[in-house]
Amino acid sequence: MEAVILCGVQGSGKTTLYRDRFLETHARISMDLLRTRHREAAFLRTCLETRMRFVVDNTNPTVAERARYVLPAREAGFKVIGYLVEVDPALAAARREALPPAALRDFARRFVRPTPEEGFDELWHVSGSRIEPLLTTPPLF
Repeated sequence: MEAVILCGVQGSGKTTLYRDRFLETHARISMDLLRTRHREAAFLRTCLETRMRFVVDNTNPTVAERARYVLPAREAGFKVIGYLVEVDPALAAARREALPPAALRDFARRFVRPTPEEGFDELWHVSGSRIEPLLTTPPLF
């Protein structure tokens, strides 16, 4: 059982990552699709109760927002994997033409990098087509 939590600004490529890597194996939990927190919570419960692998495809900028998925998944015995999907802000804005610059600034202001202490078993960094382990401590030099 696996729960994948995607984090990143709108237009960063989270949905493309889901499509390319998880479409055939994981259900997609997304506010873009479900539209309300009530529906999202119900679908999350269904995934947990049926032991269905899932990917949360939302921006998830804060520890509290990620915790709504990480904590129940861990309690249900799921392996929890996080992906930080980063992109140049100009590219994100170009991908999401209707995205106002204020939305990018709001995300940047609120964003907290995911850490293992939140309950993640693995953390990955995605930049373009590169997927590498997410460094959670700064380099010494």
